[in-house]
Amino acid sequence: MNASDFDATADDSSYNFIYEKLVESEDDINGMIAYSLYKREKIEFIRSFLSKYSRAPTEEERKSFYLSSNTDVRLNAYRIQAGVIAREFLEISLEEKVKEIEGKWQEGYLQGQIGSDLKELKRFGPGVLQGVVSSWIFSFSIALVLLGAVVIRVGPSDAFNEVLRVIKSAPARPEMPPQPFKEPRK
Repeated sequence: MNASDFDATADDSSYNFIYEKLVESEDDINGMIAYSLYKREKIEFIRSFLSKYSRAPTEEERKSFYLSSNTDVRLNAYRIQAGVIAREFLEISLEEKVKEIEGKWQEGYLQGQIGSDLKELKRFGPGVLQGVVSSWIFSFSIALVLLGAVVIRVGPSDAFNEVLRVIKSAPARPEMPPQPFKEPRK
């Protein structure tokens, strides 16, 4: 018995709706990558469990994994990690495309062909920039949600006091004594 046998044997009552939570449409590549990250984590959980206990996890133990992996924070973490993977893939693809164009130039392709390749690359760049900016905005949003959760948990005045306490307890940077001016040698 291996880790991949469990999905095939699960009945309909234990159906996991995480795919619908992570993948928003048929062309949501980021969501599909996030779902594959979830599946990899699930397989690692089952393999680790099999190795540690020499048995398959029970339904209750699988539910525990399901509950911990389906929190809003964990789902957002899958999405963020998927965004990083997609961005790295795009960067590698762009580097390969640039190298391909440079190779064509060195081989002496016609100027018109090179120009059309560069135009294609220039159209692709704004989409990549848009993806990077949206990833930063999404990450900032997650940080605000987490900050809000902390403020709700400890109260705004306690959160402010805690920030002030941390700032005041930070070690001060030692001041450097002024160095005497030395004439350059001639």
